[in-house]
Amino acid sequence: MADIILKVTKGQKFSDLVPEKLNQRIVAARMNKRLFDLSDSVPEDGDAELIDVYSDDGLIILRHSAAHVLANAVVELYNALPNTSNENQEGFYYDFDMQPISTDDFPKIEDKMKDIIDKNIKIEKYTMKKDDILNLFKNNPYKIDKINKNADDDATVYREGDYYEFCRGPHVPSTGFIKAFKLLSIASTTYNGEINGKRMIRIYGTAFPDKKMLNEFLKNREEAMKRDHRRIGQEMDLFIFDTERAPGMPFYTPNGAVIRNELIKYMGEINARNNWQEVWTAHVFRDLIWKQSGHYDKYKNDMFLFQLENGEHYGLKPMNCPGHITIFQRGIYSYRDMPVKYCEPGTVYRYEKSGEMGGLTRPRGFTIDDGHGFLRQDQILEEVSSLLGMIHEVFNTILGNVEFSFDLSVMDKNSPENYLIEYKCRNCGNVFMLRAGSSKIECPKCSSKDLEMDFSMWDAATENLRKALESRNLNYKEYPGEAAFYGPKIDVHVKDALNRFWQLSTIQLDFFMPINFDLYYINSDGKKERPVIIHRAIYGSYERFIAILLEHYNGKLPTWLSPIQSYVIPVSENYNEYAESINSLFVKNNIRSKIDLSSETISKKIKMIRKMRPSYIIVVGEKEEHNKSVSIRNRKDKTIEMPVNEFIEKIKDEISSREINQMF
Repeated sequence: MADIILKVTKGQKFSDLVPEKLNQRIVAARMNKRLFDLSDSVPEDGDAELIDVYSDDGLIILRHSAAHVLANAVVELYNALPNTSNENQEGFYYDFDMQPISTDDFPKIEDKMKDIIDKNIKIEKYTMKKDDILNLFKNNPYKIDKINKNADDDATVYREGDYYEFCRGPHVPSTGFIKAFKLLSIASTTYNGEINGKRMIRIYGTAFPDKKMLNEFLKNREEAMKRDHRRIGQEMDLFIFDTERAPGMPFYTPNGAVIRNELIKYMGEINARNNWQEVWTAHVFRDLIWKQSGHYDKYKNDMFLFQLENGEHYGLKPMNCPGHITIFQRGIYSYRDMPVKYCEPGTVYRYEKSGEMGGLTRPRGFTIDDGHGFLRQDQILEEVSSLLGMIHEVFNTILGNVEFSFDLSVMDKNSPENYLIEYKCRNCGNVFMLRAGSSKIECPKCSSKDLEMDFSMWDAATENLRKALESRNLNYKEYPGEAAFYGPKIDVHVKDALNRFWQLSTIQLDFFMPINFDLYYINSDGKKERPVIIHRAIYGSYERFIAILLEHYNGKLPTWLSPIQSYVIPVSENYNEYAESINSLFVKNNIRSKIDLSSETISKKIKMIRKMRPSYIIVVGEKEEHNKSVSIRNRKDKTIEMPVNEFIEKIKDEISSREINQMF
């Protein structure tokens, strides 16, 4: 259903604007990029958009309400204290302080949820004083903590029968809107993710507007479990984790290193064509650089830090940008030299808690196809547009004709205290940048507090990101308030074969580090001027992308990425010599080929090698030796005979062109 945009008048109820035939489809409204419950009144004259439950926003709202229904059911069934929920495009979870339960308890919880849903209980919104909310939740220390941290003098509470939640909303109008749901799994976590925090039970679930969508999701989820990259990695002998020697650090076997190196090689070609210069930076830095960059304050608890005998403090790098900045600082640049663009397959290290690590998707050490461009402001549009082109080329080459979605995270001018803002001093005319939320906002030159905020840098940068997306006819969603404090960004999501969207690429503008490191170039007037840094990663991390790649293809990678491109099997030992000559010829032609000279039967050899997922199985016997040919079996078990030299040329072409499909 297309979005419904209506002219609205201040004071109207959003619920009164919903056409009767859409009463079971519209769950909320949006006005000036802000979401409202249907029970809310229109705050001002203007345009309002009605949110369909089948839209992305509608699904999130539905799942948020389903999480509340889950909490309602758990509180009724158990001696439990609800903590908090979270929702995304896959489902939701809710954390509880309660005695351990198992998935065996799910039918009982689901029955209680169904009872709450069938009663179609109205979900009511109340605005209350902070003290009254604290009193309402006085027996729940987790809610008290959140109220004290997040509630203003007035805040909102939602009621669902006898169940209350401290929550910003919005919610579906009543529980009956939740047409299809399923509890999925259970896990243990800690309060606020703290190492020594209170142990919590996390229950995962999902919800959809109809049962057909739920059944399709469950089918894809079952297939995803079969395609788990950890299982595929073990079958194909790609990587290992050693929890005793290096927990959370992946070790790539020869087979896994092939995939990683091919991806690095391809990214190197893409970078070179687009004038990104490859560099290399250290893995260990003195902690001074992380304090200067600002990473120390943010990542200190997630960094691997240590002290030497001489008292110097060091840390493994959690980011690559300070290293690239160090290289940039070696010289002085004219405006004609800009942009300067460095890239690196740079390995970084972050201390993920033991319960949060998960194979290649969340390790402690991972490599980013990182890049940092140092630009003039007037170069932002061109560089962002170029990066969007690189992203399109990379994923269509590797994954096929995939579907993208784009998020544009921008500043919220109603909360300028969250961002780095340019100021002009009305007293002395000095122009400087400062985070608006700083405790001491005054001119560093004359100490005057008579300052004028200037949003022009943010406005220009954000508009350049919009123009870059629009110049390529890309649809995108804009998220006010989601920008980092140092600049707006674009996040790129890619859909895999199981209809899951993965956030992969990021294009982030940064006004902050050029100030922290006093970076400059000489402008056309001969004066120093600050560059803008553009942080970019296309794959994201190689580890996470390899995991996605393995699950997307179920391990049956395109031939150029396949660790075993050819697997040669003689029909009997009488043809071992011919098989060896064929295998040697393949290897000389840079085809990754292996041979099986064991005494097993052909059928058993083929069965045993299946889990390794070679691109082609080559069978040779009397006929092939006589014809100087090979019998080729592809991944669909189709077999053809072909002259040896013809096969070599065809597979080499398939590899060099990075073709996704096999030659037949």
